[in-house]
Amino acid sequence: MKRKLLLIPMFFVGSLFVSCSSDETEKKPEPPVVVAPLPISITATTPELITAGENLEVTGTNFTNKNYPTKVFVNEIEVTPKEITDTKVILSSPNIKSGENTVRVQIQGVNSTLFGFYAMAKGWNKLTTLGNLDIQSSTVFDNSKTIFSFADNDANDNSFWGAPKKLEPKSTGYASAYIPQSGSYGDFKMIDEKTGVLTNTGAGFFTDNGFETKKTIAVTIAFSPAINGLKVGYFDDNICILTTLLSGQIYTKDKGATIVKNDPPAWAAKITAGGGVSSRLGASAYGKSVSDNKFYQLGILYDPKKYGSNNYKNVVLQSETGYDNWIVKDTISNFDSKNSSYYKFVNINKIFTMTRTDKTLVASTDMLQTWNVIKTDVTAFFLRSETQWYIQSGDKLYVTKNSGTSWELELELPTGSVVNDISFSKSKIIVSGNKGLHYLKLE
Repeated sequence: MKRKLLLIPMFFVGSLFVSCSSDETEKKPEPPVVVAPLPISITATTPELITAGENLEVTGTNFTNKNYPTKVFVNEIEVTPKEITDTKVILSSPNIKSGENTVRVQIQGVNSTLFGFYAMAKGWNKLTTLGNLDIQSSTVFDNSKTIFSFADNDANDNSFWGAPKKLEPKSTGYASAYIPQSGSYGDFKMIDEKTGVLTNTGAGFFTDNGFETKKTIAVTIAFSPAINGLKVGYFDDNICILTTLLSGQIYTKDKGATIVKNDPPAWAAKITAGGGVSSRLGASAYGKSVSDNKFYQLGILYDPKKYGSNNYKNVVLQSETGYDNWIVKDTISNFDSKNSSYYKFVNINKIFTMTRTDKTLVASTDMLQTWNVIKTDVTAFFLRSETQWYIQSGDKLYVTKNSGTSWELELELPTGSVVNDISFSKSKIIVSGNKGLHYLKLE
């Protein structure tokens, strides 16, 4: 039998496949919308005055753009921000130099204007804000960059016009700020930016708002006979005690709202027939000893009729409170006339002064009875702690941190410098002196 072959045309096989198609048109992705950078502005830097190790916060507008990166330049050198938002840039320890610096923000060729800030290095920085004034003292704080100073506004060397000064940190350095007080004063001290006290011959002035207002406590000539004799004896966060050469005190624990006034002891002065006051006591040192937390006054007793015209007695007074119940520890031992009667102490068991003629720093460990040489060629000295002391010798400052065993050069001063005061916080030192001498150390 013959077999028949069936030939299936290829077009038939092809007809078995169904061709698929769609009437829908394919959507193409839309091109991304590129947003051009908006104008960038810097409105502030915080702080305006920065110290080494601090963050710098730059605030403003349009610091970010979704299409382009943000670049930040400090002194025209690009830096990497620690944090950035549309209104804030934080720089961690930026590339800064001592003095004036600039910062700008850039996005794709759009730049902010340069914005200034000021920087101070660790170590010693010279301050020039007070010009050529004789600066008597200054105060610095750990929690604030503001500086308060007390200066002689009278350029005449034969007169004195004491004025409080406030120095605020700005983008161009320290600038003078107004303190709403007029007149001449004898002493000035601030414990923080708002709380302080001024004194003059006739009154003490307490404030808790930076001298926008003040509480005035007047004194009589019998209480404080010396010109500008009312001084700030002790001042901390809790109490303030004003004191006089005659050992009168004004005590307050509420910034002058209420006070306790302790009159000088009867033996401290004599009232003359005309009503004047003839001082016998000259209490030149006042402070609280770290050894026993008691207050002490040191000075001399002068009574030419009783002791002779050239014979002075030592005075040591002690009090638990600093303003009453003073115990006389000594008024009979002879004062060593080779020494100055202007004493300083941190611990009452080591009292310092200087000899009158040969510029020698001496110390007494027995409450003014005997004296030991600490250092020669000393023109001024200042105590930071029991073991850390600073001296001026010629045009240099030296420091000892081991009670005088060794001394290190701390600061070179201009020729002819006169240092009036060195004050301390935990992390700062400030030097004040004549002819605008003013140095700040950031430790």
